Amino acid sequence: MFIMNKFIFLKMIVACNFFFNFCYAKENSSWNDYLQDSTQVKSPVEYIDAYNKYSVINPNLKIKLTDFGNIDKTKKNINYTLKKYGVQILNGKVVYDVLRTAVPVESNVDLALLYHDKAILAFRVREVSTINYVKIPFKRNQVTTFLYNIRNNNFIGIPVIHSDSEDKSEQTDLLMGDQVTYDAKKGLYTYLANVKTYQDGKIFPFKLVLNSSLKCISSTLGCETTGVLAAEKDIK
Repeated sequence: MFIMNKFIFLKMIVACNFFFNFCYAKENSSWNDYLQDSTQVKSPVEYIDAYNKYSVINPNLKIKLTDFGNIDKTKKNINYTLKKYGVQILNGKVVYDVLRTAVPVESNVDLALLYHDKAILAFRVREVSTINYVKIPFKRNQVTTFLYNIRNNNFIGIPVIHSDSEDKSEQTDLLMGDQVTYDAKKGLYTYLANVKTYQDGKIFPFKLVLNSSLKCISSTLGCETTGVLAAEKDIK
């Protein structure tokens, strides 16, 4: 009798575990793409320019450029469509939203990994759009860099470029290069970027220094433009 009850109990455990794993796999199936995972065993993809693709930092940490669908809008009798997208991070078994926004549906959006260690994941998001739902359409180039704390799911967003074209020229400020470095002795992270302004073609250096808690120590534009936020859990 004891042996039979023990056997039934073990069957229940196996069934429950199978059911849990099945539900978890189903819930996060978009994060378990064998082709994407298998090609990133040795190193993560550092550049993503397509929605719903992700980079595998390690099996427990992935970052994705997520498509949340389209939304039709009307402004002053002009019909247009926006693409809702965001950046999500799978940290352990939980998906966190770091960014949710919308751009014109034909925009070019990309995500680039800049740095990662056991504590911090740094990446950059760039949007190149044509704002065509206004009387005089214009081009927009927007670049934002994020540093995400892997341990507590806090993050900071750094506005690097928000540039609109003028006089139908379609010229905007351009990012000429950027990087994130870590000074182990001081425990400080530094973000460096070079921005070329379209008005005069000069290179403008941008620098931001943060500690391991993502507190701004110094910034070219002042620390008032940055602040630490908490990533929200994705709610299905």
